Amino acid sequence: MAPLLPHDPADALFPHGTTLAELGERAVVERLVLPRLQSRNSLGDVIGDDCAVVEPPAPDEVLVCTIDPCPRPVVFDFREPDHWYYGWLTAVINLSDLAAVGATPTGLLVSTVMRGDMTVHAYDRFLQGLAEACRTWSCPVLGGNVKDGAEFSATAAATGRVRADRVLRRTGAAAGDVVCVIGDPGSFWAAVLRALYRLDVPGLTAADEAVLEAALTRPVARVPEGMRLAATGGVSCCTDASDGLGAALDELAKVNGLDVVVDAGALQPRPAARKVAAALGVDPRALALTWGDWELVCGIAPDRLSAVRAALAPIPVHAVGAFGPSGGRLLLTQDGRSRPVADFGSRRFDARSSFTHGLQPYADLLVHGDLYDTGVAERQ
Repeated sequence: MAPLLPHDPADALFPHGTTLAELGERAVVERLVLPRLQSRNSLGDVIGDDCAVVEPPAPDEVLVCTIDPCPRPVVFDFREPDHWYYGWLTAVINLSDLAAVGATPTGLLVSTVMRGDMTVHAYDRFLQGLAEACRTWSCPVLGGNVKDGAEFSATAAATGRVRADRVLRRTGAAAGDVVCVIGDPGSFWAAVLRALYRLDVPGLTAADEAVLEAALTRPVARVPEGMRLAATGGVSCCTDASDGLGAALDELAKVNGLDVVVDAGALQPRPAARKVAAALGVDPRALALTWGDWELVCGIAPDRLSAVRAALAPIPVHAVGAFGPSGGRLLLTQDGRSRPVADFGSRRFDARSSFTHGLQPYADLLVHGDLYDTGVAERQ
């Protein structure tokens, strides 16, 4: 039987319910993986040898690398699992790291472990989601590995290239630099809380519904935005918000040894998230500090902000605060009063880690917790 064509559904060629064990390793690679993911460069086919042979970066560029396992997609908690979301997320979490340093993606290596009784259809859905994300951000899959095991898992490593003098780093901020966010925080956890508590949210429009659906199922890696930020030469520091906007702001404060002072009025999520927050009685700024929306967070010198905004247009660059004097704290300021912000980051080896303890502990933090860290002294 012939292999899949790039856009064929697996059910068109394989009997419904066919498992990977019935297909076997060679057929999985030749009839599923290669048709979905094979690509070529100037050196020939990319996938098929023991190592992928790729073109080197230009003389003035450096190679950047990252690796991340993909967690079980949160949407699986609320719907029949569709491994398309697993494939999409596997790419996004790695490409977001490339975006944070301003790199152009050059490839993704993907290793999957699958149960033998996983259906061909389910694994092919994973490949479809992975392939669509890689097409979206022009990142070829270079190769990887398939292996049988007790449960499904996916790990990817991404490579990229960026001009050596334009690499975006977490360090480099100066007091007075404007703190900016590229992306829209808060929508992911608004969607999660709505689904978790089965909320009837008054006033949600069709546009709001679309925002929440996209946040839950198709997170976005800010790859073009990162590349443009790097090209401006006007960014003093940058990171992605993979562990949450609050965690990213806190990290930039600590590694630069400067306070990050955020304007409470600027820290507002989109209307859909604000409506969910109102239905739950939650401060919408707490939702804005959560994880799951994959923003970029950066420092920009005040005299470069207009040029950076022009370079990213029409993508908005949200100025939310500034780097203050030394201190390394994340502060939220309102009416001339600055207060330390509570920790809303996604933390490993923590009682609220969703990887180990599920969604409820973090949801409880948002619904019942305080926006401020009441154990730390305020700054007037």
